[in-house]
Amino acid sequence: MITEQIEALLALQDVDVTLLQLKKEAQGIPPRQEAVKANAAGARERLAQAKEAVKAAESAIKQFELDVEGLRTQQNRYRQQQMEAKDNEVYKTLGHEIEMVDEKVSAIEDQELEAMDRLEETKASVVEAEANLKEAEALVDTDVAQLEERLNVIKSTFAECKSKREALAAPVDADVMKRYMNQLQSKQDKVVVPMNELNCGGCNMKLTPQHAHDAHAGQKWVNCSYCGRMLYDRTVIKYKSKLL
Repeated sequence: MITEQIEALLALQDVDVTLLQLKKEAQGIPPRQEAVKANAAGARERLAQAKEAVKAAESAIKQFELDVEGLRTQQNRYRQQQMEAKDNEVYKTLGHEIEMVDEKVSAIEDQELEAMDRLEETKASVVEAEANLKEAEALVDTDVAQLEERLNVIKSTFAECKSKREALAAPVDADVMKRYMNQLQSKQDKVVVPMNELNCGGCNMKLTPQHAHDAHAGQKWVNCSYCGRMLYDRTVIKYKSKLL
């Protein structure tokens, strides 16, 4: 009787574990799809930032050019005033101002060269960001569709397994089914397991010789003292999964 119940539970367990695995995989698909989309969104944002950096560098260069132009205009006024100066001190003062303009222009031109270097770097960043975006968007087109296809397969397989479950559950006694379901819901994994020599086939903890004797006799239910799983002797119950 117990042997028959264990065999029925093993067949039922195959389907139940498959259902658990399918459910877990199905739950993981939407986050994976969102991750792919988020990666593409991040790539778009990085491209936008790279383009803004190019604009900023170009704007800075333009401003440096305008600053230099303004200083050169001012310097020309100083030179004109210097040519018209009748006082030697005024002449010297204007000469000093002209030199100061040259120093300011030199400093600005140094900054402009740095900005030009940054511009080249940011342009390279744009090229790289465009390539990354193209790759990310390609993944959206392929991965999201493939994951959706996989989800449809899971739903179909889930429905097929679900339809088999009722017939497989019918031979199991109500009290046995209750204990089985409680453990299945708790562990979300196999709860009817073989003994591997003197080890539990679930938690792999060491069992007692009494466990082995009782499981082999098949006269009463045997549970692992550690994880509570139902144990059976595979030399007595030679179960082979029908899902293989």
